[in-house]
Amino acid sequence: MSKPSHYYDRQRVADQIDSGNHRNIIGGMWEEIGELQLQTMMHCGLKPEHRLLDIGCGCLRGGVHFVRFLEADHYCGIDLNDDLLEVGYQQELTDAERQKLPRSNLAANGNFDFSIFGEPFDYALALSLFTHLPFNHIRICLERLAGVMKPEGQFLATYFEIEDGRRSFEPKLQEPGGVTSHGAQDPYHYSLADFEWAIRGLPWRVEKVAGFDHPRDQQLLKFVRLPDASMTIASEGARTLSDQEARALPPGALNYRAYVGPPDRFDFMSATQFALLFHLGIREHSKVLDFGCGSLRLGRLLIPFLGAGNYYGIDPNKWLIEDGIARQLGQSIVSLKKPNFAHNDDFSCDQWDMPFDFIMAQSIITHTGPDLMERFFASASQTLSDRGLLLLSYTQASDDHSGRPDNGWHYPHCVFYQPSDIGNALETHGLAHLTLPWFHPGATWVVAARTATALPAEDKLAHLTGSVFGDPQFSASIP
Repeated sequence: MSKPSHYYDRQRVADQIDSGNHRNIIGGMWEEIGELQLQTMMHCGLKPEHRLLDIGCGCLRGGVHFVRFLEADHYCGIDLNDDLLEVGYQQELTDAERQKLPRSNLAANGNFDFSIFGEPFDYALALSLFTHLPFNHIRICLERLAGVMKPEGQFLATYFEIEDGRRSFEPKLQEPGGVTSHGAQDPYHYSLADFEWAIRGLPWRVEKVAGFDHPRDQQLLKFVRLPDASMTIASEGARTLSDQEARALPPGALNYRAYVGPPDRFDFMSATQFALLFHLGIREHSKVLDFGCGSLRLGRLLIPFLGAGNYYGIDPNKWLIEDGIARQLGQSIVSLKKPNFAHNDDFSCDQWDMPFDFIMAQSIITHTGPDLMERFFASASQTLSDRGLLLLSYTQASDDHSGRPDNGWHYPHCVFYQPSDIGNALETHGLAHLTLPWFHPGATWVVAARTATALPAEDKLAHLTGSVFGDPQFSASIP
């Protein structure tokens, strides 16, 4: 049986080392690619205090840079061939650098047994490794690496790419670089879908990193280690309840259905938001931003409906999104529809330089003080398309209510505003608006746009009722 790559030919590797050719056997471009590895990892957040695992580190082309950058004893490398590790350690590191890197931090192991290093890692790297591995080896690497990475730890890996849908057995000339890759022999090529398949059932999410400039046109993947249930804020109790059991929880409890509102209305709030968007003209090509997307209460309907890449969700709580995917959508639909997520609490949309056709902000203003409401409207108004619609709900103050709520975030408690408060804030940011008669069990719906002509005609508002028949809980929706 043929070997997966020339790195498995130990005699050839030994001969190259004996002839002083160890830098070339691992691909050459010593300084260029070595520095590229460090800069890439720093761009992804690597700091000197982090622990890094370098998989397929060879004779330390990247290792020499990492040893200098990281704190002592924070770099570990693993490779198939101990001769490469030894020549790198003895010839490429200075005495001072060897003081920072115990030789025991370099291990020869062809089975991806990372447990030998003991402590878990913040980051891992595999540059030009997957290009020399068949698919099952990659799967084993991901399986075993998951056990030694910290929650939210990042694993960066390069690969030769073929387009999704292209037949993998066809050779491909990778330009620049002039390397011909293959589906079943070294060097190997893969599609992004191959890696999405490889992580099925494993605690990883994967995405392609844009803007990576490899001299041989290798592409860059970022795998992020998902938190285990035992490592997350809601690991015990409420988070592990079944959907039926969660219906008894109070709003705000640490369960994906309850944290975003009354759990017995989870399905209703999904459907009513989607129905309102549908009545206002959403199509599969629409670009939709879901502010406070939470556990994908709306996203579980929107993501399958919209075209790939057209759903955008912002929520500061990563665990909510992860539970929404795991409990409602599944990784397959995420791989197919490619939703976009951001995790911030400042209402910023800077990471997406595009206008949106619809912005949904259900139950955001209901929990924001005036300062955050102003910040939200400023951000939303800047990212709304010329004919786009902003939909928001707020809890309306009674006529005798005086004063405005305190600044800040008030979740799970609600804050109350007069219609004039909302209207004045929208007009300050150049947005025309209408109050919608669409039913909400505890709030008021408003639609806003850059121009009044983009709003639904007032004589058509009577058609927007949101009425629900057959459920006594929502009998107030029926005129």
